[in-house]
Amino acid sequence: MNIQPTYSSLDYPGKMALVLFIPGCDLRCKYCHNPELIKNTKLSKWDVDEILDEVDANIDFIDAIVISGGEPLLHVDIVKEFIKKAKQHGLLIKLDTNGLHPDAVKQVISDIDYVAMDIKAPLDEYYKISAVYPKNTKEQILESINIIKQNNVFLECRTTFVPGLLEEEDIIELTKQINPDMYTLQQFRNRVTFDASLATFTEPNPEDLLEIIKKLDYHIPEIHLKSNQFGNQTIRKQ
Repeated sequence: MNIQPTYSSLDYPGKMALVLFIPGCDLRCKYCHNPELIKNTKLSKWDVDEILDEVDANIDFIDAIVISGGEPLLHVDIVKEFIKKAKQHGLLIKLDTNGLHPDAVKQVISDIDYVAMDIKAPLDEYYKISAVYPKNTKEQILESINIIKQNNVFLECRTTFVPGLLEEEDIIELTKQINPDMYTLQQFRNRVTFDASLATFTEPNPEDLLEIIKKLDYHIPEIHLKSNQFGNQTIRKQ
């Protein structure tokens, strides 16, 4: 399959989900842990039909579909097909996105229940993370956030903290630029990365990440810390 399905009880909080990893991405994040998905593979009707059959075959065991990648909105018409299938079965739908495609967000948001948006760095400093990014990154992401919020869809923003690429001040700054319902600070893992040199980078200590979280703006209602050692922890909830 060019679209990689898996099953997870973690990707949609509190639900068993079929997670669809759709290939293609318009960023080249140095720490990307799915580098095999970066190539913008052309998807066929066969690829789509395989997934639709997968949903039908497992409908009794899942509560939700998570559409992930890569950047799934590069294939927005295919995303719409998966949303239609999910709606036919009464499944919840979560979209993982980098936020760089507000026009595509607008096309699907009325049928989405949950959006998880990866905020890589302060919105005008994506050069710290990727050698490829649009000049209007900040404007695109803020427009996507506005569309999601205007449609009253739950928004989680999340950042992977890579020591040497990001500093504490970057996390403090970027969280001031966004207004999610939930923010998750994620621990960098060095096992698989797009930039092979990051294999020598030290994974951050969860205690150090917790100290960063303590300094974040209180306008965000809920803040989580995700680490290999402790899983997904709720650190603050208003």
